Amino acid sequence: MKTGHLYSVSDKAIFDAINNSKVTIHEIFDLFFSRGILISKDTSRRDLAEYFSRLTHGYHDFQMLYETLGTATRREKSTSCEISNSVTSDELVIAAQELCSKINSEGNRADSNILANGDIEITIKYTKLHLEKSELRQTVNKEAVLIIESNKQGFTLRTPLNEDASGWKEDLLQKIQAESSAEVSFNEITLEHIQSPELRTEFFTTLIKQIGNNVLHDVTDVYVYHPKSVSSDGDQEFSDEEDDEVDFGVHITKASLKGEGVLQSEELHGLYEKGFYIWKIVWRCKESIVGSDMIECEAQFANPQACADFSYMTKGFYRYKSQGVYAVGRTMLTYTQEKLFLQNLEAKARMVVTLISDKASGGKNVED
Repeated sequence: MKTGHLYSVSDKAIFDAINNSKVTIHEIFDLFFSRGILISKDTSRRDLAEYFSRLTHGYHDFQMLYETLGTATRREKSTSCEISNSVTSDELVIAAQELCSKINSEGNRADSNILANGDIEITIKYTKLHLEKSELRQTVNKEAVLIIESNKQGFTLRTPLNEDASGWKEDLLQKIQAESSAEVSFNEITLEHIQSPELRTEFFTTLIKQIGNNVLHDVTDVYVYHPKSVSSDGDQEFSDEEDDEVDFGVHITKASLKGEGVLQSEELHGLYEKGFYIWKIVWRCKESIVGSDMIECEAQFANPQACADFSYMTKGFYRYKSQGVYAVGRTMLTYTQEKLFLQNLEAKARMVVTLISDKASGGKNVED
């Protein structure tokens, strides 16, 4: 119960919660035993739910069912923004503190800390509502961590990719600009200025070849996109060759391919010829030394049509067992390992964007 607010779960919500398979029979035993009631394991779950929902319930009943039924939060992809060195570390700290004050005044919890390595960490704990779910499953406790770390060009702001974090990111950038006496530039990884499908695909194929010391092993998932051409007046455009053909109103916008060696598949190259380009990719990479584990990664443009909102994540790694044999299950990277890999991935992505831009303007090839 929140101070100043009264809330009581309905008997229907209690009935639905106990009927949910996430609530084990042992937890139901504990609920009844807390009332001094012994139940038989032969009694149906529905009968137990009907009986218990008629009783008076307290906070601890709600809390136990809420924690059991609460939706587990999934790992979110990261996105980053480069901040120019015209801003100082002290100004970043002040901006972070002001953001935390604003978030706390809105009812959420936020705190900023300076880590031992000098990074500025903003931790935000908040609640998301999912009104389409049953009563005790509507609230999900989430946590967003925004990190500002220094680099050779200035600073990097790394945030989760979701609507809430994006709003806080924009607020933070505005506060950074307000605190700085000089003009501050913010640069994100984007291909909005590149319209060529071939170059948009080349961004990903070049990016994944090597990240730090990790070289490409295999591509397992490729997602391609084919935007519909739209004229200035909003009508669909057709080339001269298409004028005499019948338009059946069919347009495939997205497609995905999964398997092994997907980049070399004839199916994918056939989609390239039709104007598709890669907007999301999952690949595995490892160091060249014998006995190294294999890391699985994912990168995408969350806005595939504009190729904007670049985000990425490490899905984990497969432990090396013997020559050509790896563990079946994935293991999560440590915080330090993941941070180093993401830093290398960000640096490589920015370099490839520069090369792609040069090639689009008639410069040297990306492969060079």
